[in-house]
Amino acid sequence: MKRYLLFCQLALLPTMHAFGQLSAGTDGFFIAANTQVAIDGLTLIPTANFLIDSRTLTISPIAIPGVPPSISRVYNFSTPVDFIGNVGLFYQTSELNGNTEATLQVAHGNATFVTTTGSTVNTITHYVSNNLAALTNLTSVTAAQEGALPVTLISFRAKRLENLTMLYWQTSEERNSDFFEVQQSEDTRKWNALGAVKAATDSKAQEDYSFQDAAPRKGVQYYRLKMVDTDGSFAYSAIRSIDLGLTDLISAYPNPVVDKLRIGANVELASLKVTDLSGRSFLELSKPKPDQEFNMKNYPAGTYLVQIKTADGQSQVVKIIKQ
Repeated sequence: MKRYLLFCQLALLPTMHAFGQLSAGTDGFFIAANTQVAIDGLTLIPTANFLIDSRTLTISPIAIPGVPPSISRVYNFSTPVDFIGNVGLFYQTSELNGNTEATLQVAHGNATFVTTTGSTVNTITHYVSNNLAALTNLTSVTAAQEGALPVTLISFRAKRLENLTMLYWQTSEERNSDFFEVQQSEDTRKWNALGAVKAATDSKAQEDYSFQDAAPRKGVQYYRLKMVDTDGSFAYSAIRSIDLGLTDLISAYPNPVVDKLRIGANVELASLKVTDLSGRSFLELSKPKPDQEFNMKNYPAGTYLVQIKTADGQSQVVKIIKQ
């Protein structure tokens, strides 16, 4: 097992080859965007400036369990890193460990692993790489067959739909998966758990999932999935972002609503009115408070319009579905 301390000493390693702008010092090992760095077979080409500070990199011959297991070369950082760009690794044919070389995929994870799709394999130089186009939190990197490790996530995207942020993701194969925890952040450092979606547990078919975030937010928002297995191990997905701009004046959630509806606002409100599509009024409030709730339990099922006027004279209408 080989171990490297990724601190100021990293620049002295004879097995490392780097091209472009990089530096090592008391603050850690800095790699400028689009600089290629290789550390004993692990290659990194970040598309954004990348800093590795006070971490140990271990190269282990112990494969990650799977059917078949990963190759017998696993790169482990002592603590997770956030990386965006191209990641690859060289390996020996003796490390294939039952995997078919031509169909290898880069795999990454934390306590458990996600297998990528669309990796490029060079069977002459024995090298596999893939482009992680979205910011990805990972502790370890290896290679495996597609579908061999617990979850194969083939897509994850965020989309704005009226006053909701919708998250959609797909898996092509799952083994012993328990649930997906949806996490949100404004800076990719502090993450908040928004909720959980039950996984298929064991599946070889494509599974489709979705989650809605109806909370009032503004600016750039970041989302990721914490994919938890039945044994408690987990891995993070790539990070997706969406720019909500200056956001709407108000939000109304949950939507669809069954019982209580909450009105979120970041401005002082003058009035609130709820009507159906024909204009019939069901509720009128003067000077409602931000985050005020009102009960729609006895409203007939259908579509309603929540009309808001702010203290400074602005107005907004939000469409609500009552189930």
